[in-house]
Amino acid sequence: MQLVCCGRLPDVGEAHVMTASTVDADWLTAALAATSNGARVTAFTAESIGTGQVGENVRFRLEWDRHDPSLPTSVVGKFPSASDLSREAAKAVGTYVREVGFYRDLRGHVSMTVPDVHQLEWDPDSHEFVLLMNDLCESEQGDQLAGCPVAVAESVIDEAVGLHAPTWGRTEQWRSFEWLGFPSPDRTMQLTGLMQFALPGFIERFRGRLSDDDLDVGRLLVERYGRWTDLMTEWADGPGEWCVTHGDYRLDNLLLGRSSGAPPVTVVDWQTVAVGIGPADVAYFIGAGLLPDDRRRHERALVERYAAGLRAAGVDIDDDVVWDGYVLGTASGYLMAVIASQLVEQTERGDAMFAVMAERPAEQMRELGLLDRL
Repeated sequence: MQLVCCGRLPDVGEAHVMTASTVDADWLTAALAATSNGARVTAFTAESIGTGQVGENVRFRLEWDRHDPSLPTSVVGKFPSASDLSREAAKAVGTYVREVGFYRDLRGHVSMTVPDVHQLEWDPDSHEFVLLMNDLCESEQGDQLAGCPVAVAESVIDEAVGLHAPTWGRTEQWRSFEWLGFPSPDRTMQLTGLMQFALPGFIERFRGRLSDDDLDVGRLLVERYGRWTDLMTEWADGPGEWCVTHGDYRLDNLLLGRSSGAPPVTVVDWQTVAVGIGPADVAYFIGAGLLPDDRRRHERALVERYAAGLRAAGVDIDDDVVWDGYVLGTASGYLMAVIASQLVEQTERGDAMFAVMAERPAEQMRELGLLDRL
């Protein structure tokens, strides 16, 4: 999990930033000018989509001044959350600056499938932003609560390779990106304080929904967070390596193709991108995204698939090392649930999602022995 304050993006447009309510046809025309061959947007409709609690996603259905099959019929804009609580929390911990930073600075360095961005705007003082992206209308958002079939999980694992392998052992070249969090003692101290602040509210909210044993896992993880980060560092500095990680790699942040014309998986929501260990993304996804019986039957094969993908992409690493990193990473989903549940506006679905993000990984950690290592 990667939540910590980040720096500015001085080279991104610092003029007035459009909001979901102020977008107009002229702005859409200008934003799409590079691909519209001089056509103009004459009218549009807007509707909120998705279940995001940190940002607001809006689909704009477009009408043009000419008939041209190459023109997009719709695009999607991402904006800050409409919730004041979520917006202020996102500003405090730097989630918006990281997403803008990923698309500006890192997108070209990875092969993971992500949306194409037509327009990016950012105000470093207010943290207002907009990402205008292609509309993946032949894809649908994954469902964290329902889980996914193993065949989908395989595609998700393959996409993780497309982020981790190109950045494996190469993260020092991006030290100048103030928005990109790197592991450090200061970072561990900041996150420890944030989790200590969030844990009482998490326990109070989910007491009765989670078992006492599962709540005890949260207490242990927060108490021993420094030990956990030390183990991650030992892995990266020893047989593994640091790479760029998504940090919130779960079904709700994945768009799954519904037709042969759509990519099998498109990865969105880059608000927690940071330097970490790659297997933690994989553990987060498998632990929270597969139903427990499916996870038990298939996780070893999925992790071996990930390791094989890394090797095919040029990373020199064996299955046992990847598996050890995977076991270490099983705490990621639970820790994210502790913090995120206390930083965003409370909703019924959100609480159900955070409960799953804690309950399933808690069982995974017990079964794989992570808790004994803390």
